[in-house]
Amino acid sequence: MKKFVKVGLVLAASALVLTSCDCFKKLSKKADTVAVSCTPSILSLKGDNVTATYTVEFPAKYFVKNAVVKITPVLKYEGGEIAGTPKFLQGEKVKDNYQVISYQNGGSMSQTVTFPYKPEAKRSVLELKVEAKCCKDCNAKPKEFVALPQNVVVAEGISTIQLLADDFAQLAYAKDEYKRITTETNEANIMFQINRANVRPDQLSSEQVKALQNFIIENSDQPRRTLSDLYTKAYASPDGPLAFNDKLSQQRGENTHSALVKKFKKDKMPVEPKFDVDALGEDWEGFKELVAASNIPEKDVILQILQMYSDPEKRDQEIKNMTSVFNVLAEEILPELRRSKLIMNVDIEGLSDEEIVAAINNDVNSLKLEELLYGATLVEDNATKAKVYTAATKKFPDCWRAWNNLGVVLAKEGQVNEAKSAIAKAAQLNSSAPEVANNLGVIALFEGNKAEAKKYFSAIDTPEAKYNMGLVNLAEGNYEAAVKVLKGYNLAVAEVCNGNIVNAKNILSRMDDAKANYLKALIAAKEGNQSGVVSNLEAAISEDPSYAEQAINEVEFAPYLTVEEFMAVVKIKK
Repeated sequence: MKKFVKVGLVLAASALVLTSCDCFKKLSKKADTVAVSCTPSILSLKGDNVTATYTVEFPAKYFVKNAVVKITPVLKYEGGEIAGTPKFLQGEKVKDNYQVISYQNGGSMSQTVTFPYKPEAKRSVLELKVEAKCCKDCNAKPKEFVALPQNVVVAEGISTIQLLADDFAQLAYAKDEYKRITTETNEANIMFQINRANVRPDQLSSEQVKALQNFIIENSDQPRRTLSDLYTKAYASPDGPLAFNDKLSQQRGENTHSALVKKFKKDKMPVEPKFDVDALGEDWEGFKELVAASNIPEKDVILQILQMYSDPEKRDQEIKNMTSVFNVLAEEILPELRRSKLIMNVDIEGLSDEEIVAAINNDVNSLKLEELLYGATLVEDNATKAKVYTAATKKFPDCWRAWNNLGVVLAKEGQVNEAKSAIAKAAQLNSSAPEVANNLGVIALFEGNKAEAKKYFSAIDTPEAKYNMGLVNLAEGNYEAAVKVLKGYNLAVAEVCNGNIVNAKNILSRMDDAKANYLKALIAAKEGNQSGVVSNLEAAISEDPSYAEQAINEVEFAPYLTVEEFMAVVKIKK
């Protein structure tokens, strides 16, 4: 709590000039009983502004009844000052609309003031500029305000711990789709007549079977290609007795196997595939799919029956009870289910990690798109990553992932304009990609456009966007929201700003780099722990000497500027 003594002294001095009224003398008589306080006493940056609330308490029988006092908060710093909104007070006889201070009982006034932050105002003071005027006849126009030559310092500052957060927003790479082993599949159907299991010649000469044979021939004895067994799924349509259909599907599978073996030998196939035959009985799943995709008017009723009954015979009976519908099923659906389904897979082995890296070093343009995108993840340095992604954008200019990832690498290298251009190109190709939206937000954050960044981050729900929104919240002074999503060092910064020193210390206890030790020193200063200030600051400066000059300008360290141990660490000469 500061006293109004300095103001009283200058009031008394001014009264010598303004002899037309003795209210100045009356105000100065008990000036040392006027108290001034400010919360906080050390100003702090919150968001883009510095906010403080000062209070002036006037004792009883102090405030002259015909006096008007004007108090203007002023943030002063080397090279400039910022004036806040003035506050007017009046005595009980003044005919105006200001706050009245009682002469008999005294009173108090408070004002919350906000100043836009300027870096040059980091070492500053908040002063109250006091002006006064007295009116001889308070029904008449009073005299002009007289500015008093000396102000009252009510707070110092500015603490800028918020700005210690690193600006490493999380950029989002688009994932590659490279698979070391890919699988290609060819399928064919051998169709059967109702209740029959013999393989008809026309089925063996169908275009589907020819394509299957060619697929087997093309992939036989090829490097990096491995054929699977020829998987045969044999079915019966779900009409008729269950036991009969189970046996029928088994016969169809066996006959399919025998017929294909003979055909492959006859056609002198260069390779004879292994067979894997499975008799699956009634094909209710296939039935359900075909009905659902059909235009049968009663299909919803049929699907409901399938859902209500799991017993195949009960299903069959209920559907047959729908006489008109069953005729349609017999013509359009059931014949498609009397089949042996032939499936042949080939596993294709892609380039190994070593082969991809070698290609990056020797002939990057020989790689395919997914090999390029995956290959960039195999190299460590950003220069090589940029080389790979650049090659991808040139060879596949319509691939938004290549442009996005190139932008990420450029941004990490500090080439913000180039990164912005690449990510904008990705946005043209795929504006809905969350990775692109996140990265556009990061670029906006780099450029100091918090509103634009927030627009992008709030539109997507990804881990990167949530973290980045935490950085925006921290920069805007919304510390409660920031601590919910930030991690590591930035979380510690947010916790300090939010007043949770214990949480911040716990986070920092697991860190030992320069920025963490510097923040530890600031926390120690807040706690009045001189040894903690010196030891942590020494650790920070030993790793990053620039912290020495920064420490000299920190308001938290102001009480230690004359302490020998502190002076030695930051190299202040006596």
